[in-house]
Formats: sequence, structure tokens, C-alpha cells
Amino acid sequence: MNSDIATLQNISDTLKQNPMASQRVLAENAGISIGLMNAILKRFVERGWIMLTNVNKRKLSYAVTSEGIKELTERGKKFVVRTFKIAHTYNESLVEEIALAVKQGKNKVVLYGDSYIKFLLEYACRENQVSFEVRSAENFLNIEKDSFCIAGEMNDESVQKTLLASGCTDILDIVQNVSLSF
Repeated sequence: MNSDIATLQNISDTLKQNPMASQRVLAENAGISIGLMNAILKRFVERGWIMLTNVNKRKLSYAVTSEGIKELTERGKKFVVRTFKIAHTYNESLVEEIALAVKQGKNKVVLYGDSYIKFLLEYACRENQVSFEVRSAENFLNIEKDSFCIAGEMNDESVQKTLLASGCTDILDIVQNVSLSF
């Protein structure tokens, strides 16, 4: 079902760009054969997601129906809810990890490099009333004894290895231990 929705999204995107797209164009944009696209379009017509109209004897026109749009909207909502749940779970993990670091005498969290979840680190630091700082990973010298050093996941592999060998915690290790069961 997930791949059907992804294919429907691909068809919808293609038709937005080219409302008169042929089956061949739809198949090429989806990265599938014309035969498979034909079978998918038939299935989507049966589900009420796609409407076919004859332009002439040799040309069909395709349109995503309101039912198809409803399916895509539901998919979008489910994706957002799942993303929010993941962010919340990661946030709880980071708050706990930083609270543990504070108990161990750390009074600052330093992120070396960049991270897609930097905003969660900032929040976790505010929750634990500890300062937060971002530093360049390339200019890494040493870890301050009173700092909890975190290596961002966007670092170059060699830079990441240096940071971890120097005692930084990999941000991925913190969030990978989180159980995501939704």
C-alpha cells in the first residue's frame, strides 16, 4: 500500500507539471515499465484515485480524483504525526542524556559540527539549564573537562572519527538507542 501511495504521489506530481502526460511519461517519471504503469493505472481507476478520459481514439488523459487527493492527504498527515512522534522521542532521549551529563558535573554542551536535530539539543539544554554552544568540527582542539561534547552527524567521516576518538559522544549513538515503536 505504501508503494501505491508513493506511485500515486509521483503520478500527481507529474500531472501537475504536465496535465496531458502520457502513460509513457508517467512510467518514466515513476521509474517503472509502461506495462506496470498500465496495470497500476487500472488499479487506481478501480479504487477511484485516478480518472481516465478519452482525448481522442489514441490518447487518454489522466487526473487524480478527489478520492486520490484524500489518500495523499492522509498519507501526509500520517507522515507528519510519525515525524512528530520521532522528534518527541529523540527529544526525551536528549533531555535524559544531558541531565545525566549535568549530574556528572558538565555545565556546558558543545556540538561539534552540525546536526539536523540541533534544535532538539538546544531545547534539551534549556530544559536542563545548561549552556549550549556550536563549534566547527574542523577546528577541534580538545574537550573541555566541564563540557559534554557531542559530534554532529553531518561531519566528514575522518573528522567524526577524530571527534569520537577524543571522547565526543556521537549524536547518532544517543538517538539510535531510542525505541521507535509506533
